[in-house]
Amino acid sequence: MIAVGVQTWGTDVAALRRYWAAADALGYARVTYGDGLWDFTHDGWTLLAALALQTRRCRIGPAVTYAFAAAAHHPSWLAKRAVAIDHLSGGRLDLRFAVGAEARDVAASWARHGIAYPPPRERLARLEATIDALRRLWAGEAVTSPSLGLRDARIEPVPIQRPGPPVWVAAVGPRAMALAARRADGWETSFLPPAAFADAVARFDAALVAAGRPGDVVRRSVEVDAALADAPHEAAGAAERFRAHRGLARDHPLLDAALVGDAEAVVARALAYGEAGATDLMVGFVDFPDTTMLERFAKRVLPALTARPRIR
Repeated sequence: MIAVGVQTWGTDVAALRRYWAAADALGYARVTYGDGLWDFTHDGWTLLAALALQTRRCRIGPAVTYAFAAAAHHPSWLAKRAVAIDHLSGGRLDLRFAVGAEARDVAASWARHGIAYPPPRERLARLEATIDALRRLWAGEAVTSPSLGLRDARIEPVPIQRPGPPVWVAAVGPRAMALAARRADGWETSFLPPAAFADAVARFDAALVAAGRPGDVVRRSVEVDAALADAPHEAAGAAERFRAHRGLARDHPLLDAALVGDAEAVVARALAYGEAGATDLMVGFVDFPDTTMLERFAKRVLPALTARPRIR
């Protein structure tokens, strides 16, 4: 079985509410919403409260959130917000972190708001300290952490989920993977073809061994785009629309890391990710916030991915 979630973003609140309700009703495993100071989202944690109340079954969370500086998300406020969303959703929150990208424009985008963007080693250390603090705060402990500036910090109430919401870490590099292997309940990477994802899974498995954790304790997810055609003869058109949507050349490698084509082709590619080690797919549909592909995927692809294997 492969759990399939959907990513959402954007600032049209009415469209988002329709999309979230549809994804929940159609049986998707989780729905995420972006977090950050970008122009294509509202405040992520405020919108998660709306997502919690608009859905009944799916797990929810930020696509990723950030903990590399107190000004991005202070750990105590992050713990408190997570508890609130966990209660609003009836215990359906996943807390998903990213270490942060290395591109120069990313650091500049935070600097414009007066938020420091430390070097990778510092971001990783702060994220690990934050994850430790969050779990202890959720347990009701008094937390002292000189690196985070916490001294006998406590929060109440505690989350519905015990010992707390699952923590995911998006990680690509070896140090970030090692952190995820030590600390995370779920690990995610993005936009890799199945063979490259299998290689990443092998590296992550090695990190789990080094951390002394069994291989089945951490879920493995890959983020992919999807453009699902209505029929086989429309598959080429779907590929062209996806290429145009992303501004890609015809031979761009990202085309091999997307679910593009008719239902048969998309099922085959999704199952290839499962064979490569994915327990989860996080899908971004190219026609978002239209629900056409969301509905088509739920009808023609989800059953093949979520069916339990027959016992022989």
